Amino acid sequence: MLSAQGFSQLNPVSDQNDFIVAWPQGIGQAQSGGFTWADGRNTSADQAGIDDIGFIDKLVDTLTIRYNVDTNKIYICGFSNGGFMVQRLACQLPNRFAAMASLGSSMDTELYKTCSPSHPIPMAFFNGTADPAMPYGGGAMQNPLVTPVVPVDTTVQYWVDNNNCTNANPVFNFPNTFSTDNSTAELYRYTDCDCNADVYFYKLINGGHTWPGVYIASQASVLGNTNRDIHASEELWDFFDNYSLCQNIVGLNENRIELDLKVYPNPANSVVQIDFGNYQSNFTVFLYTQLGKLISRNENERIITLRHLSNGIYFLTVKTKNGNTSRKLIIEK
Repeated sequence: MLSAQGFSQLNPVSDQNDFIVAWPQGIGQAQSGGFTWADGRNTSADQAGIDDIGFIDKLVDTLTIRYNVDTNKIYICGFSNGGFMVQRLACQLPNRFAAMASLGSSMDTELYKTCSPSHPIPMAFFNGTADPAMPYGGGAMQNPLVTPVVPVDTTVQYWVDNNNCTNANPVFNFPNTFSTDNSTAELYRYTDCDCNADVYFYKLINGGHTWPGVYIASQASVLGNTNRDIHASEELWDFFDNYSLCQNIVGLNENRIELDLKVYPNPANSVVQIDFGNYQSNFTVFLYTQLGKLISRNENERIITLRHLSNGIYFLTVKTKNGNTSRKLIIEK
């Protein structure tokens, strides 16, 4: 079975543009082999009770600490089951990502009814009109156990409305540079949105359940045409690189609170105290090793016990509804 790393060829784009790519893997067992994400459609991962929203949330925390990631420039994309997972994250965990993209997927009918993100999100879609695995016009999936999906155009329009986009640009037709792929590419751009959260829709005419720009001969008879007039990985980075995290991530009647986090004493011995002024809302304190291993998690506690820890460098992260703030902590005994 092909991996996302293999069929997307995103790593070379990462190398050329100096950004980090993480490749998380779902652990639900798919009936056809491989793994699934708990994207809310009654996948095998959903049936097993796996919390992939929580997993992605904690993964972002770990990567942020381990690699000193700019939390205003984190993006996520997914293909097929991964693309449906992105839509669920957009609805339920929108404040972690500056922009998102779904390929070969839409939004399922139940999520479409309940999705209510807290703020606008730049969103991109890549969909083939002749996708044999994900019905472009909506309806039942090949697996009768999973929830049906809404039409791709309906999902795109959802995000146009959510982001309050007021300008629909003229359709851009990509040059048909690869005339033998039996597919052409169109780009629909919706701009002048709240928080600059544009919506891009790459419509792949006669395209299949494939990653644009990466042709895999062994899959062609099953998954349909691969559009090769564009390369999705390059288009993704061109899209993502325009955006930073929308700062309007709280309710209309609330004010965003910037934490002035202080951790003392530092170096510490038996306890460490956390101070961020008059902040009164709920918060969670995570303590990680230098290698990113989670040691402790404390809810709404401003004094953290360190007696059980050995000397060394640690990272303390305070997570609030407005984001994360981290500090390096040295323990000396």
